Amino acid sequence: MIIYYTDKYKGGREASHGLLREALTEYTGDSERAGQLVCAMKKGEHGKPYIDGFSCFSISHTGGIWAVLITDRECGLDIQLGRDCDAASIARRWFAPADAQRIEDLYEENEEAASAEFFRIWTKREALVKAMGSSVYETDLPPVSSGEAEADGRNYIMKNIAFPGGACSGEGKDLFAAVCMEGSGASDDITFCALQQQSKNERQ
Repeated sequence: MIIYYTDKYKGGREASHGLLREALTEYTGDSERAGQLVCAMKKGEHGKPYIDGFSCFSISHTGGIWAVLITDRECGLDIQLGRDCDAASIARRWFAPADAQRIEDLYEENEEAASAEFFRIWTKREALVKAMGSSVYETDLPPVSSGEAEADGRNYIMKNIAFPGGACSGEGKDLFAAVCMEGSGASDDITFCALQQQSKNERQ
């Protein structure tokens, strides 16, 4: 599987579609086909994007960072800049009980470690939701901290990932990321490719 990324995302649907087109141009080697694929993109019931007859992919962004995962299996990608929040309260509200308890236990030992673990679990959970094509407000998801889960009769593998050293520094904040793949066994190796940020005129 391959992840295309940039830390120059300006926000908005048009910018995201432009970056997706750039990523698909790199992936297919054909800018015209990439444009056609972006135009053919559809969304599932809960907003999961897909393109009929094309590879599976998942888009995520946080702050100025944008990334897309492309692979041959149903997948999910989530990236999140760390921030101050009431992690224990959020975990109790949204996480599976076992994951929420893990955060509670860590807070008793080390608040900083608990906060980092919260975001590792959060990104795994969001990646699972995206792979399933479910709702981010789903409240009965299985625990994800182990890296394996069964949901909707399917098996999923999740793992936290690190972007290449120095890339996407996170605007001075820690960048947390996770991928999820449908299936079982060891997850695939990941290739990271930085997008070159072609201008609009260069892409046409």
